[in-house]
Amino acid sequence: MPLCIDQMGSRVAVPENPERLVSLVKSQTELLYDLVLEVIIAGQTQFCIHPKEHFNSAAKTGGKKS
Repeated sequence: MPLCIDQMGSRVAVPENPERLVSLVKSQTELLYDLVLEVIIAGQTQFCIHPKEHFNSAAKTGGKKS
């Protein structure tokens, strides 16, 4: 089982190669759509609003929107 070290320095065991991800950065979510990689997006923040045609296609996560 591969070990990864996260941003906080914690060791995390990854049982298999991830096939999907949750995007927590608006610009990175837009980049994934631009690169036609939307099939790997399992979720995104509620602040991700572009591209508009995909706004409701992924599960949302994150804090309250003001």
